[in-house]
Amino acid sequence: MALMMDAQTPVTFDIHAEITIDATPKVVWRSLVEDIGAWWPHSFSDDPRVSLEPWVGGRFMEEWDEGSALYAFVTHIVEGKRLTTTGAMGLQGARQYVKTFTVEADGDRTIVRTVASMLGDISPDLREGYTTGGRKLLEALKVHAESSR
Repeated sequence: MALMMDAQTPVTFDIHAEITIDATPKVVWRSLVEDIGAWWPHSFSDDPRVSLEPWVGGRFMEEWDEGSALYAFVTHIVEGKRLTTTGAMGLQGARQYVKTFTVEADGDRTIVRTVASMLGDISPDLREGYTTGGRKLLEALKVHAESSR
């Protein structure tokens, strides 16, 4: 028996995104790491408590009255500059998602760049959903950080 792969389904791909936020890197970093539950737009429940433990091995997770979900673990962190999480991020089955945020000063503003790397049987619809969701995520971070200045 031979293992056959569907040539139409990607095995790995990266999604790159960038946004400029009218707030200092310190405010943006705090929004990303400490206040993530205040703006994170994706959840499994109607009353989520989203949190991130800002150290390698820390959990990025959601809790609610009836349960919880582990999105990912922190796998790389450079205070104020870079955050990488690795985990399923809501993907079902044998799939992996790695998301890296980089935070960079641009005068009085901040540029946030993300790279989302996905591994596994990722359908075109799923890929589009995570691409659109990644843009919404950065917009939500921007709104929160700019209102927190």
